[in-house]
Amino acid sequence: MRTRSRIIVAATAAVAAAIGLSGCSGSALSSAAAGSDPSGGAKSPVTFGVSAAETGPYAQYGQQFKEAFDLAVAQVNADGGIDGRQVQLKYQDSQSDPKQSVTVAQQFVGDPSVSLVFGDYSSAASIPASPIYTAGKLLQYGFNNSNPDFTAKGSEYQWSTSITTSDTYTWTADFIKKQGVKSVGVTYLNTSDWGIPAFAAFKAEAARIGLRITDAEGVLDTSDDYRPSLTKAVAGSPQAFVHIGYGPDAAKIVTQLRAIGYKGTFYGGQDEQSFDGTAAAEGAIIGSQFVETSTDPGVKAFVTAFKKRYPKETDVTAFEAGAYDALHVAVAAAKAGGTTRAGILKGFQELTDVPSVVYGHITFDPKTRRVASPTLTPTVLKGGTWVVDNG
Repeated sequence: MRTRSRIIVAATAAVAAAIGLSGCSGSALSSAAAGSDPSGGAKSPVTFGVSAAETGPYAQYGQQFKEAFDLAVAQVNADGGIDGRQVQLKYQDSQSDPKQSVTVAQQFVGDPSVSLVFGDYSSAASIPASPIYTAGKLLQYGFNNSNPDFTAKGSEYQWSTSITTSDTYTWTADFIKKQGVKSVGVTYLNTSDWGIPAFAAFKAEAARIGLRITDAEGVLDTSDDYRPSLTKAVAGSPQAFVHIGYGPDAAKIVTQLRAIGYKGTFYGGQDEQSFDGTAAAEGAIIGSQFVETSTDPGVKAFVTAFKKRYPKETDVTAFEAGAYDALHVAVAAAKAGGTTRAGILKGFQELTDVPSVVYGHITFDPKTRRVASPTLTPTVLKGGTWVVDNG
């Protein structure tokens, strides 16, 4: 797991003033408490909640989100906030655990100052909390939630800018077939909320296009020895190997896969340090929503600002980019519809072409409450960095 830096360097005096109260945990605030209007009277801040893991096995991701959120908040506040009102965040530690996320949802719904909530990290933690947010008419922005059920089975109060697992692994099967690969061995996380549905999408598309799966093995990310499953998965001599899972488990799997002698292309992993720093992962291929090495001016500006603020961070991933986008989308919604809970919902329903470092621009499909026509870019891991795969 990556240990994220907590060092904060302000880019300008204005930004420094805006973030003077950042870095607090729990229900503390992550930005200046309030702005002031031209007449000298204080304006109340606009408050968004964050349900995320500050502790527990997913704390790495919670810290990545927090760094990106705090950068975006600082930029928004330095630029005048929302109609002169400063933006602040209230953090609650859910540990990305379903039981905790429900308790956090109850706290946020009961707090009239909160007009929107970001989170949770995983769909498994977000979905159980959704009925509470719906009942409280509080928009739940699960920007990282890729399980289609988060929005498909949610209400008008559940929105996400994450591409779904179904779309991701349909794309993966199609891309692999286009590379001339005819057969693959597969491991997938044997979890009902994510891994099994993701594999089902991959399997269905593979069958449709004629990509043969020689063997598929369900595994758990808590395991340390995958060799029995891997031996079965490659027994049929597949041309390539696919792992449907996260970065830390993929790092162990690709290492053990190479150790048993398999040399085919590995499709899997995530842009995070435990995988990126694994020697055996060199040459791995994934479809990426965000590419740090992109020459797009918006991406370059974001990466530059992030590394200036957090100089000890060596890379910027889709996790930071997704959170950074999410804060700016929420601000755009509040400017468009108003800062009340009803106003935020109205804003989300009307938003189009919001600038995005992930997609270029974000427009929601009002029926799915997800990004319309999301795209993936094939990337390959070279020297610990993901770069666009040009074939």
